[in-house]
Amino acid sequence: MRNTHNEIYDELTKLSKAKSFIEETASKSHDGEVYKDADIYIVSFSDSIVIFSKNDDFENFEFFLISVRYLFANAIVNNIALKGGIAHGEISLNKKEQIYFGQPIIDAYLIEEDVNYFGVVAHNSIDKYIETAESNYTNSKIMERILFREKTPLKCGKIKHINLDWFIMSIKYDANENQKTKIIDILNRFNLTASGSARRYVDNTIELFEDLSSKEKINLKPLDPL
Repeated sequence: MRNTHNEIYDELTKLSKAKSFIEETASKSHDGEVYKDADIYIVSFSDSIVIFSKNDDFENFEFFLISVRYLFANAIVNNIALKGGIAHGEISLNKKEQIYFGQPIIDAYLIEEDVNYFGVVAHNSIDKYIETAESNYTNSKIMERILFREKTPLKCGKIKHINLDWFIMSIKYDANENQKTKIIDILNRFNLTASGSARRYVDNTIELFEDLSSKEKINLKPLDPL
């Protein structure tokens, strides 16, 4: 409502470039035998983005989370306000006919609607999936660096959920600088584009980030090379 049609188009183009980068990375990963069987499919329409995983192998789950994390942080860097939800389950896709349906789409949408900060929150189906893949999850070097479980700002109140840890991806990492200050500076920029109730997303994001930082439950270093 605040931006012109051209401004919105430019913002969506930035996200499209991030999408292309993820798809290129997927093919390179295959060549290098890293996540050799992992793949995702990204659909965007209007102001919504839907990311589908190839299947629910744990390898694909990791690659899916890394991709969502990159896309989300890229939006924040470009001053594009975003929130999301992730869910697990059976999806049917027909790319040619552009048919996409399945309960996880509804579950992810409903949890996203309730999210009250700049973040990606997991539906309970993700909890169930992690429980079934407990050994893989426990032995993963990625999961403890990319997910956190904490009381989450939702419109219905603060409720404990699994969330995606995207914060460090929003800045250029420098071990000699204060990462926390740089991330808060990025988030504070959104105050220049929103007033009143819309600012609650900024406040809630900063409050959650500071709380996680004080508890040392947030990752403030890049992921180790795979």
